[in-house]
Amino acid sequence: MTSATPLNPDALALLHTLDESQPGSTAKLIRLFAADAPALLSRIEVGHERGDGAEVNQAAHFLRSSALALGVTDLANAALQLEHLPPAQFGSPLALDHLAQLRASLRLAVLALLDLAPEP
Repeated sequence: MTSATPLNPDALALLHTLDESQPGSTAKLIRLFAADAPALLSRIEVGHERGDGAEVNQAAHFLRSSALALGVTDLANAALQLEHLPPAQFGSPLALDHLAQLRASLRLAVLALLDLAPEP
């Protein structure tokens, strides 16, 4: 693996089982995640800049759910912090720290997941 991002072993086992019954499904899920996650990050960042709590909440929730499904708990935890951040805290050092952690976690998660995905 490229990074130290821990991937949940239970989720990985489930993905492996899915791939056994539907070959290539894990790689497809990972590619979809790698394609969609940056757009969700962008929605979170734009929502944060605009003070749109609903947008941040929704995009962070989608990102967290996808991360959990793929076993990327660090990313899921980073998304959770933003999902429940009150809009009154947007722009604060805490919020900016959460955004930085989300960006870093997303990068590591995509690298770790792409290492798992067999080439098509």
